[in-house]
Amino acid sequence: MIDMTNTRMIDRWFPVAAVDEACGTPQGSGRVEKAIFTWFASRPIAQARAAALTSLLPFDNALKPLIDLAVRSGDQQAIGELAKRVVAAHSGKRPVVLDMFSGRAMIPLEAARAGADAIGVDLSPVATLAGRLLADYPARDWSAEPNLPISYSTISGSLDLEVGGKDRLVRDIEVILSEVGRRISERVRPFYPQNELGQFPWGYLWAITIPCDGCKRRFPLLGSLALRHPYKKTNDLGQSLWLIPEKDTWRVDVIDGPPVQQPTYSSGLKADGGKKKGKAARCLFCGFVHPLEVVKGKGEAGQYQDSLLVVADTDQTGKRIFRLPSQDERAAATGTKPGADHSGPYSAFPTERIPPGNVHTVMASGYGYRTFGELMCDRQTRMFVEATSVIASIFDELIAAGFSSDYAAALSSFAASVLVRWLKHATRGARLRQHGSADGSKNNNLQVDHIFTNEASVNFQFDYFETGPGAGAGTWSSVSTTAVQAVAKVLREPKGRPVKLRRASATALPLRDSSVDAIITDPPYYDMIEYADASDLLHVWLKRCLYRAEPDLFGPGSQHPDGLQDKNQEIIVRRVHEPNRIKHDTEFYESMLAASFSEARRVLKAEGHLVVVFGHSDPDAWRRLLGALQTAGFVVTSAWPSRTESANTGVASIKVTVTIGCRVAPARRPLGMASEVDREVVEAVTERVRQWDADGLALEDQLMASYGPAMEVYGRYSRVVNPDGTDADLDRYLTIARRAVRDAMRLRVDQLPLETFDVVTRFAVFWLRAKGRAEVPKGEARFFAQADELRLSDLRDRILAESKAGFRIRLDEPSPVTPGSSVFEVVRAMAHAWDEGGTEAVATIIAQADRDASDQHLWAVVGDLASHLPASDKVAKALAAIKRTSSTISTLIGSVHQSKVQRTLFDELEA
Repeated sequence: MIDMTNTRMIDRWFPVAAVDEACGTPQGSGRVEKAIFTWFASRPIAQARAAALTSLLPFDNALKPLIDLAVRSGDQQAIGELAKRVVAAHSGKRPVVLDMFSGRAMIPLEAARAGADAIGVDLSPVATLAGRLLADYPARDWSAEPNLPISYSTISGSLDLEVGGKDRLVRDIEVILSEVGRRISERVRPFYPQNELGQFPWGYLWAITIPCDGCKRRFPLLGSLALRHPYKKTNDLGQSLWLIPEKDTWRVDVIDGPPVQQPTYSSGLKADGGKKKGKAARCLFCGFVHPLEVVKGKGEAGQYQDSLLVVADTDQTGKRIFRLPSQDERAAATGTKPGADHSGPYSAFPTERIPPGNVHTVMASGYGYRTFGELMCDRQTRMFVEATSVIASIFDELIAAGFSSDYAAALSSFAASVLVRWLKHATRGARLRQHGSADGSKNNNLQVDHIFTNEASVNFQFDYFETGPGAGAGTWSSVSTTAVQAVAKVLREPKGRPVKLRRASATALPLRDSSVDAIITDPPYYDMIEYADASDLLHVWLKRCLYRAEPDLFGPGSQHPDGLQDKNQEIIVRRVHEPNRIKHDTEFYESMLAASFSEARRVLKAEGHLVVVFGHSDPDAWRRLLGALQTAGFVVTSAWPSRTESANTGVASIKVTVTIGCRVAPARRPLGMASEVDREVVEAVTERVRQWDADGLALEDQLMASYGPAMEVYGRYSRVVNPDGTDADLDRYLTIARRAVRDAMRLRVDQLPLETFDVVTRFAVFWLRAKGRAEVPKGEARFFAQADELRLSDLRDRILAESKAGFRIRLDEPSPVTPGSSVFEVVRAMAHAWDEGGTEAVATIIAQADRDASDQHLWAVVGDLASHLPASDKVAKALAAIKRTSSTISTLIGSVHQSKVQRTLFDELEA
């Protein structure tokens, strides 16, 4: 058995309710911390804090209220007291905590606040920089540094923030950002003419144009002609584009009110005016329709051209308006060269090539753009070239003025963090975001949308927005303001020691054997995010401004041969295999994850804890994670689900992550017999379900959380043996765990236990309760089927509709019903019969299935589907009507049965 003499809080207790509550608040979500730098995944502060405290503190019921308070509200006194307890629990020394997949370092930050010496390791230099900006530089004492040069401090305050009384770091960051912004504006002034008020316009709307295959004239690709929605409250009519063809060319005008034309690029266009799935472009002149494949081909052939449409400006009252560009503005916009002659180890213009086949992550590469520098129009590229040059020069000036290399690097890196967040609203993936509605009932604010879609894919679109060097959403000034506010907020929180952040692979940790007290980590989530590919855009610009400030991350000696980030060691499943690259399939993921956990075991002290935070809807991802832990010699000792991300998607379930406590597997564990272990797993899951029900955990989330207690039991044994002598595998116990959730919840359908229904109906009802009509990944669908000892081949087409992405439950009309049809199929047929022939048609279906009018299971499913489907659903409406007329239908069933008997007798007499 596992030696529990070094029992920690996480082994027996976790503040689940406090984490759930805190993650929905600004204090516990980590939203402000995330504003310092753009990265694609991070733990909420509340969950990271709970994981750190419960992993480092010995089990003591008296500590529960204090931990709960620290997690729920971030109480500084509670955190400070708990940090003292952590040190005391480790013989008066600060424990060493490692996060081997540190990302932006949320977990190491909280481990340091909890009294530990924290270390963060990440393969990505971009993520490592993010960690330093959050958990290293703000925790240092910079009081011995000289004052900033007077020429800098005279411009302080241009960000509209009060300087007095601020922390030294916050004050200096604000001054540096103001100075960087001023210098950028001066350098690009020739390319951005000022308006009549002597100000830079807020931004510029561009469109890509292509030559028509029909009439050969060039026309713009526009997905929307609306510029600003109307707003009745302020009598604002709104503004729109009006496209005007003129012989062989075209021009635009800005009109008041909603659009009076259709966009030139939209879904469903066909040459004959019909509809077709997918997007297409219609020529402004002749109406010729170009399918998306043809439009993409024009990009590959180099036929795209950028065209400036309108200027987003402000009038004398400060109201944002759209106007046509002047001749000077148009000439400046189209005459700018993207490159510049700046010294440094890299070209001023990012010539690094986007990896081939990477169209799903850097979408512009699917439209003919080959380098990261080409993702912007020439003028915007030039602005970022000048920005990187300014930031690089700031570092040199600070060194010359007597600043330490560390502080010069910190200030330069905070400037670079603003550059990264500025990039988030740049490139041909940034669109103008119009708040409001076409009817004028809502506020019509304007913003620039960020470029990252689907969590971490760099967007591309044909009409895009460029921000100027002045003030406004998405500009340097705007992003700088929020950055200073974020750093100030972080500095108001409890300070731990600075976290040591290093770039390294989790499979080759730069640490001695048995040197770490606890490892708390949030490993890559299987195939959810391709971190390096998505952040290469950030990397190519960061290295141009930080090659001297952060040489271990961005210097020439730290670069991969292709100038991008190292992806060979990245522990993910890649959706598309690219030529000449290591194949990142599921086997690669599991073997590399196991190798990283083996490294964790090497550096972890014998009595240490490994804590893994993980959340994924696909059981395949869980199987790979748990298999990797097992291979590396760890056993699960606890698992605590937390509602860390509530998505506003209209789906009833809540996204859950599970904090998994692990210990090194004992050298001698007993042999387990499958039948006995099966029983123990069911008992363990059943006990947890009671608590999860009390905590309000959704059914879907309980299914995922059930893997924890199943693995706790499974890990007690060296092997689990089937009656035939073979080993029982992980899949068996993941399936048993899910089935135990369903059985423990005692699901009923109109007072009838779910287990009394036929197996297909049981499967369908359970699926609808957990997933509704959502598409479910194929791996998870397989686990659903296995819970009822079914195969997907038994359900495909009959109950489930398959697509490339997964499966959906079928509620359309089934095949003709027979006495062998499941109750669920009969009810589906009844719903569709109602629309065709009302009560008589429904009665006929029931009779064909040889069901009685009083069949409780049949009417129970009718009522259950009607109540669990959305009220607006067509099937739900039909079933609700059937339920209301059930007595009439029951009477008709008797008639149908009698007619059927009479026909049978007549047929026999005729024979």
